[in-house]
Amino acid sequence: MFDALATKVIRHPRLTLVIWAALAALLLLTSLSGLGGQSIFDRLKTSQGSIPGSSSDEGQQVLNTLTGQSVEITLLVTGVNLADSATAAKVDNALAPVHKELIARVGDGAVVDPFVLPGKLANPAATKLMARNKQGFLLSVTISPEPGKDITKNADAKAAFDASRKDVERRLARVPQELRAVSPNAAGTVSDQAIINQELVDQVSNDMRTGELLVLPLTLLIMVLVFGGFMLAGMPLAGALVSICAALGSLWGLSYLIDIESSVLNIVTVIGLGLSIDYGLLFTSRYREELGRLAAQLANDETPAAGVSIQAAFQQRRARNASLPAQAVRLTMVSAGRTILFSAVTVAIGLLGLALMPPTLLSSIGVGGLFVTLIAVAAALTLVPALLLYLGTRALIPSWLQRVPVLGKLQARIADVSSTEGIFSRLARWVHRYPWYVLVACVAALGAMCVPLGNLHLLNSGTDLLPRNGSQYAYLQTLKQQYPDSLSNDATLIMYGNSAKQANFIKTEVSQVADVQRVQGVTTAGDYTVAYLELKGTPGSRSAEQAVVDIRSLNSPSQLWITGQAATQVDFGSSVISSLPWLVPLVLGAIFILLFLMTGSLLVPIKAVLINSLSLAASLGLATWIFQGGHGVTLLGFTPIGGMESYVMVVAIVFGFGLAMDYEVFLLGRIKEFWDASGDNDLAVEQGLQRSGRIITSAAAIMTAVFLGFVGGQMLVIKEIGLTLALIVLVDATIVRMALVPATMTLLGRWNWWSPAPIRAIYERYSLQH
Repeated sequence: MFDALATKVIRHPRLTLVIWAALAALLLLTSLSGLGGQSIFDRLKTSQGSIPGSSSDEGQQVLNTLTGQSVEITLLVTGVNLADSATAAKVDNALAPVHKELIARVGDGAVVDPFVLPGKLANPAATKLMARNKQGFLLSVTISPEPGKDITKNADAKAAFDASRKDVERRLARVPQELRAVSPNAAGTVSDQAIINQELVDQVSNDMRTGELLVLPLTLLIMVLVFGGFMLAGMPLAGALVSICAALGSLWGLSYLIDIESSVLNIVTVIGLGLSIDYGLLFTSRYREELGRLAAQLANDETPAAGVSIQAAFQQRRARNASLPAQAVRLTMVSAGRTILFSAVTVAIGLLGLALMPPTLLSSIGVGGLFVTLIAVAAALTLVPALLLYLGTRALIPSWLQRVPVLGKLQARIADVSSTEGIFSRLARWVHRYPWYVLVACVAALGAMCVPLGNLHLLNSGTDLLPRNGSQYAYLQTLKQQYPDSLSNDATLIMYGNSAKQANFIKTEVSQVADVQRVQGVTTAGDYTVAYLELKGTPGSRSAEQAVVDIRSLNSPSQLWITGQAATQVDFGSSVISSLPWLVPLVLGAIFILLFLMTGSLLVPIKAVLINSLSLAASLGLATWIFQGGHGVTLLGFTPIGGMESYVMVVAIVFGFGLAMDYEVFLLGRIKEFWDASGDNDLAVEQGLQRSGRIITSAAAIMTAVFLGFVGGQMLVIKEIGLTLALIVLVDATIVRMALVPATMTLLGRWNWWSPAPIRAIYERYSLQH
């Protein structure tokens, strides 16, 4: 298969490049223009990771039905001294035409502020609409669809409703400027759910651009040092650029099937960038190694055959030189190409499990991740070889960096050379001498890193993820400080039935639940009874979650639902846990089979799963210590919110495990080559680590740069996923690949490659040779 693929690319390199250029342009144009419709950024949604069909999701649907499809738009006015009666009277007069205009648009009773109430500021209800310090007020406008029109099913009604909402938003935005005539310090912020969502989406777009502007130049710099020149360094970046287009295009198409959370775009982009650069780096590095070896063979065979003229010999040698790139591409395809495909399959297995999980948020990441993984593999096996064919033997030209005093020495140390002796082989021999010490030290270090996981708290945050320098975050903070009664309740309890039984149950039993602070406003709405709950702790705290669990366990007289962050978190966690009985065996079983077919060993796959699990847990422990514990707040620029986002942890586990297996494949592939050639386990480990150590280290440095590039944004969830994946790569590429794996392979010796005879027969028949 790989030989046939190499043949097609060698025969049609120009066509290959044209197809890739057209595909990238089509995906990019489609995602950004929407083909005349909505772009990918217009189609992004925000949610708290609700689970379709869960109790909290059903409750929210019931609540939406009861409240209708109305939308409340609020103007927060500051810098207006309502404690001064003269100023208050002037503000009242200035607002009169605004009230008249808004009431004409949305109807009487849909406009509320302290100045439309009977008695105005003297009305007790006005207290909730005025700031505690009397330096501002709230103006609320409720807009509703036309009577009898369902905006979820009628596109024209939805368009008219959105237009009306935007008109009201624009009108409210002009009010503070009009008030400055009577109160010079007047300022204001307009807010509704659509504006909050848009601020999140805008920040995602800004963070994506910031990340890419940081990542691509830094990645290029590292690869220039690795390859010693710009031309070779640009090969993996070509795949990276295509992956960005693929991420945008795939999620745009997927958004017509399921809702795409705003943060999903950055996560899928990070996955695509990392994998495409990783695979492109591996292919390019192996190509250069094969090209150098072929060139050396040709140089040793310069003597012309008897009877062949010097001119004819020169032409023969020139023809053989011209064929070297094609030969090198073919050899690279059947060696590194297999490794790349094998590695991609291990990553795809985890992403497939993610795609099959119930939460829409996770499944969209899984599907998008699978698509960009496919693009990364395809680009590494077709686009990169086609570019290398055009580069030809220029890949062997010594770099100008070698003539720069400091950079020359640095480049010589980290460049991808094919020597069998170097820092990594010496490291392996040192590990051979002290395998038990290395093993104990590594396990102890990784175990210590795992400790913070014992206190891990998983969240499904909403407005807590707003950028701290944004207007909507400032708006919500002002509400907390000056208008506490206007904030949403921690949870809403909905019960079917509107009789005294439901009301008594809420008052006598729900109110007595240990973590319920207070029950507010028990009311009836249609066939339902609704109560608003104030829970102990923050809305997403452990105590709030326990309150949800305890209420659900009560002997209710009728069906009940609870909505809110805590309820969503409980359902999200239950959904993920319910998937583990089939997801874990699927992922681990498939990886075990693949590693067995690669190595023929029974112990190596088991050891790989155990070591990679420990490495992953250690990295997640470090991430928990940083984000939940609040360490590095100043350096990373974030505000701790009491836990880690649940979907970040799930994605990090799935994709991080795939990345760990990625490096496992790189290392074991080379070790297996030398084991097959020599039958000497220690020598195979030394040579395998020497040949793969540089590429693993370089790939890890690049992947770390890719992930850390997204830490510079403002979105906390993107910081979390970026730094967590960077930690996974760093821990795995250093402690695990360079020390723990060589130590365990030294201790196991020839047992590394043992398997029972019946299983050995399966390997000999179906093995995946590198």
